[in-house]
Amino acid sequence: MALQTTETEAERAVYIAHDRVGLTHQVLAEAIAEPGLSVADAKAFIRNMGAAGYVRPYGRGRADKRTPHLYRPDAALALAVLLRASEAGFSSPDARKALGHAIQNWQPGDEPGPLDLIPRSPGTLIMAAYADGFRNFAADIAFFHQPGQRKPLVSARYRQMQDGTERGTNFAPEAVGLELRSSWSCPLDPVLAHLMRRREAIH
Repeated sequence: MALQTTETEAERAVYIAHDRVGLTHQVLAEAIAEPGLSVADAKAFIRNMGAAGYVRPYGRGRADKRTPHLYRPDAALALAVLLRASEAGFSSPDARKALGHAIQNWQPGDEPGPLDLIPRSPGTLIMAAYADGFRNFAADIAFFHQPGQRKPLVSARYRQMQDGTERGTNFAPEAVGLELRSSWSCPLDPVLAHLMRRREAIH
C-alpha cells in the first residue's frame, strides 16, 4: 500500500505571522535565514543586535531564567531590515538604532494606517497590512545636517504607496526643518514575503 502524507498545521504555518507572539531566537533565525545566510549566522546576527539594544525580547516563556527569550513579530521585521542595512554598509549605532526604533515604536503624529485598530507598533501594522493584500512598502533612513555640529541627525521611517497616496510613519520630530544630506531606501515587500513565507514541509 502506498504511503500517503497529509499536511499538518506545522507544515501549513508561516515562519512569521503578524498576530503571533512568543517567537524564540531559533524561530527568528530560521525565518531570517536565506541562501548565503545560515541559521547559525542569523542567530549570531540576532544576538549582536539584541546585545546592542536595537531589538529587545519582551519576556521569557516561563519564570525559569534558563528558558528562551521571546520576541514579537515586529522584532523579526526590524532584524531583517537591519540585516539589509548592514549589507548596504550601515554599521553605525545611530543608523541601526534609528531603523530598529522606527519599526518598533510610533513617533508623535504618525499616521496609524489602513486598519481600524491601531497595532502596537508600525512593524505590526505593516505585517498585518501586507497579510491583507497591501503592497509597496519601503524603509527610509535619512541623515540631516544639524547646524553647528559635524555629526548628522539620523532618522528612519516606514512608508507605503497605495493608489497614488503615500502614508506611513514620520522621521523624528527633531528632523523637521533640518537640511537633508542623504538618504537610503529599502523595499520591504521582498522582506515581508521572505519572513511570512510558508514553512517547508517536514518529511
